[in-house]
Amino acid sequence: MDFYEKHYGELTPYISLDGIPVYANGMPTDICFLGAKFKKLIKKSGVQCLTYMNAVFEKPQQFENKMLEWKLRTDKTDVYLIGSTKLFVKGKYFWVYCMGIIE
Repeated sequence: MDFYEKHYGELTPYISLDGIPVYANGMPTDICFLGAKFKKLIKKSGVQCLTYMNAVFEKPQQFENKMLEWKLRTDKTDVYLIGSTKLFVKGKYFWVYCMGIIE
């Protein structure tokens, strides 16, 4: 499997971000693969993150703050919302949210 194709697969229906089910979710990745712009945002926030991941939704989300709760079944993790972008893939729009996993 290619490095960039890793995701939760069949566990995706059990994942939510601040109580909202995700469409897709990437596996945690070392922060060294994150772009310089986003690394700078994390550093400026003062949040300690060594890994990050992306969550995908079919509709844009209105998250109230930058600190969110990521949940897989009963496992909960605090994440920091780094940024978001709108993607157009195979004739459909998706909204991707990049989150730093808080240590």
